Amino acid sequence: MAIAAPQGGGVDGRLRAPAGGYPLGVRAALALVACALVAGLSGCGPQGPAEEGGDPGRPVEIVAALPSPGALRGDPGADADPSDLARAFTGRDDAGLAEVIASRTPSAAAARSWRAPGGGTLTVAASVWPSHLIATGVGADLAARLVADGGAAWTPGDLPGARGARRELPRELRLGLSQGPNALYVRATGDVSEQVAVRAIERMALVLEGQTG
Repeated sequence: MAIAAPQGGGVDGRLRAPAGGYPLGVRAALALVACALVAGLSGCGPQGPAEEGGDPGRPVEIVAALPSPGALRGDPGADADPSDLARAFTGRDDAGLAEVIASRTPSAAAARSWRAPGGGTLTVAASVWPSHLIATGVGADLAARLVADGGAAWTPGDLPGARGARRELPRELRLGLSQGPNALYVRATGDVSEQVAVRAIERMALVLEGQTG
């Protein structure tokens, strides 16, 4: 897995390339460059890969604002350190991933999780990174890792800026969305539906927009 490194690398120092195209992190970098060339100083977001491209949000408030979906029940959410983020991102403890997350120096992060009666889970995370490029790479690279583990790329039609992946056996959905230096992330497993995952990230995005204008 790779959370985009300062030079365009990933969490593990590599970018994983789906067959038939550029690595997802490289696509994000090219989009930023194209935006800067077209818009010049008038801007359409960050003007370079090291820029924040917007204001930081308040992650704990973002995850705490979500209602519990349907019959799902869970915790209220709290600040997350790199180990907590690694667990939220993948569903397991991963000391190596936590170390690389720490090296990317997120300035704030929070996570929250729920469990469905049938055993499925929903986990959300919000985090603030040094640049928009790194924030964009979070969801892209986590999705790429699931693709490499038997999944397929997945982008909901009403979230064109999102980066996601899904796998059927065992069932898991991952979806990331970035705004400025902020990365929003949802992971669903088991019987938690696609609609629940999409609504969760949409609601987080609305809260973030309310915080940052």
